[in-house]
Parts: sequence; structure tokens; C-alpha cells
Amino acid sequence: MSEQNLDDSRCDGAFTGPLNQETFRALLFNSFLHQQVRLRASRREGERLAAIAETRRAVADAGDLATALNLVAARALEITGSTGAAIAVNASGQMTCWATSGPTAPPLGAPLALGSGLSGECLRSRRTLRCDDAASDPRVNREACARLGGVGSMLLVPLRRGNSAIGILEVFSTRPHAFDEADEHALELLALVASAAVTDLAANDPVTRVSRSVGTAVRPVASQVSPV
Repeated sequence: MSEQNLDDSRCDGAFTGPLNQETFRALLFNSFLHQQVRLRASRREGERLAAIAETRRAVADAGDLATALNLVAARALEITGSTGAAIAVNASGQMTCWATSGPTAPPLGAPLALGSGLSGECLRSRRTLRCDDAASDPRVNREACARLGGVGSMLLVPLRRGNSAIGILEVFSTRPHAFDEADEHALELLALVASAAVTDLAANDPVTRVSRSVGTAVRPVASQVSPV
């Protein structure tokens, strides 16, 4: 047998031997699993987008800001699988929670610090911020996290009016590393819905009309503060 034929024979054996056939089957199976994961992710993304579109329609029909913001907060909780969601709005230089959902959300009226922390940075930068581990993030109020039931991670998206940030939509989880890029995208879309609600329902007088609309939500709760 020539050297070339010997090499070809060895190559044939590499692809037809029992061990490599098993390896090939394993590769096919892994490829199938990855495809199923992609299909599930695509299906989930479609379901999320449909839910956000439905929330937008419900908010448009809400008629008052309290109902509109609570719809968005509840949907944010559901879509991200979080344990708490809140919407805080900045009025007259003070940002407080105007809508909440879930057991680890801060109470209505809880103040958020503007000069420091994640909330202040989110407003200043007008960017989405994610805290993967509240226990090790120096921007987080750990005592407040403990009072809310042990917040492990959080995700914040600014509410915008033009080039300004007028508030924050945030979600919390008792688990560290609970949120990913898909959650960021979904929350950013919901933040657009919340921003439009604030703008449309309080366009003429954003402080007086919004205050009347949300009622006690704008009265600060001194004993409870947001962890961000």
C-alpha cells in the first residue's frame, strides 16, 4: 500500500470508526438541543413582544396615570420573572415610587436618592443599568435590600421625555444574576410605554396633575427607602 493510500485509509478510519460515530451522534444531539433552545428563546421573545403590545393598548385605555403605571409595573414583574417591580418619577426634584408590584418592591412613596446610587446614575446617564449581585455592588443600599426581602439583583431603565430622564422603571429579584440582555430589551420597551403615559396624562402640569392622579403615591415614606 502506498503512503498516500495509507494516509487515506487512516482518514477513513477516523470518520467511520465506532468511537467517532458516537462522537458524531453526540454532536448531532448537541446541535439539536441548541436548536431547541433557540426556538424556545424565539418563542419566548415573541410572547414577550405580544405582552408588551397588549400592555401598551391597556395603558392607552387606562384614563388615569395610577392605573397606567400599575399596569406597566405588573407586566414588568411578569415578563422578567422578577420578585418586585417599581416605577419612580422625579417631580420637583424628588423622586418617589408611584407604582409597585411584587413582594420585594419598595412601597408607594418610597424616596430614591438622586445624588448617589444606581437611581441617581440611571437618571444622570439616561442609560439602562444592571446590578447582578447586590451583595457586592457598592452603589446599593444593603440594609434596604434586606428590608425588601433580600434583593439579590436589579435592573433599572430610565423613563425619558425628550432628552431628559423623568423617572425609572426598575425590577428586583431575590436571586443574584437574575436578569439578562433579553430582560433589558423588554424593560426598555415597557419604559417607553410608561414614559408615554406620564407625558400624555400629565403634559400640561406634570406635578399637580400627576400628584392628583396617583394620590398617596407621591407622599414620601420616610421609614422605607429604595435600595437603589
